[in-house]
Amino acid sequence: MRVELPRVEFRVLGPLEVVAEGQALPLGGPKQRTLLAMLLVNANTAVSADRLCDAIWGESPPASAQANIRSYAAALRRALDPDAGGERLSQGHGGYQLRAAPDEVDLLRFEELFARGRAELADGEHRAAAGHLREALELWRGAAFDGLDRHDVLHIEAARLEEERLTAFEDYADARLALGEHHDMVGLLQAQVTQHPLRESLWAKLMVAQYRCQRPGDALESYALARTALRDELGLEPGAGLRRVHRAVLTRDPALGAEPAPVRPIRPAPAWQPVHELPSDALDFTGRHLV
Repeated sequence: MRVELPRVEFRVLGPLEVVAEGQALPLGGPKQRTLLAMLLVNANTAVSADRLCDAIWGESPPASAQANIRSYAAALRRALDPDAGGERLSQGHGGYQLRAAPDEVDLLRFEELFARGRAELADGEHRAAAGHLREALELWRGAAFDGLDRHDVLHIEAARLEEERLTAFEDYADARLALGEHHDMVGLLQAQVTQHPLRESLWAKLMVAQYRCQRPGDALESYALARTALRDELGLEPGAGLRRVHRAVLTRDPALGAEPAPVRPIRPAPAWQPVHELPSDALDFTGRHLV
């Protein structure tokens, strides 16, 4: 019979943290923390010592690597739950396994919320999708595994998670735009294209949001900035999707949504003219006689 484990929060979507009862637990040095990160990526699944060696040392493990891993695991076991008798972090024939509930690991929680939000977006449930996707994005505190030595294994995992984060943000933007909340999205999208200037799909959503805010000039300027970034960094012209949005802005395509109000010229008020002379006498005027 397994021991019921006290609740612990494992966080890898940013600097690695483990929190129990509101207190951050000591996790040791960089290599020991990398071992924990690798176990969290594979939570509830045994990870062989060889895979852990690859994650910690890459292609140049020391002769003492296996002994070091045993030492790191023992130290983490004491830190995570000294009274659990190895239930939280166990070692068996298949390797080392970290036991954690899905809602204890921010990575697992993010992926669950992301999948739910995507499904709701596909079903047209925009309000629910926006809520779940926002909750997923709020779990991020920085780059995944920030501060750890990321050899091939963790580097690939970090890149995968970053792509999922960007896709979750794009889905979130789609949900908010579908709800007519384009005014709120312009600033958020501008921040994202600043960080990811080569991601054309972000530029396209920014242009749509700007257009719906009756700012077609800003949308065209965004296209020019995207085109410059792509040409300078990659030597490429914008792809078909971004060009299609650009053309739609130029032609005021109704498919973009709310059409900007036409700009109407304001006629200037007539300038004040001084009176140079008084009007001539009205010779034919006949006044009213008092009775």
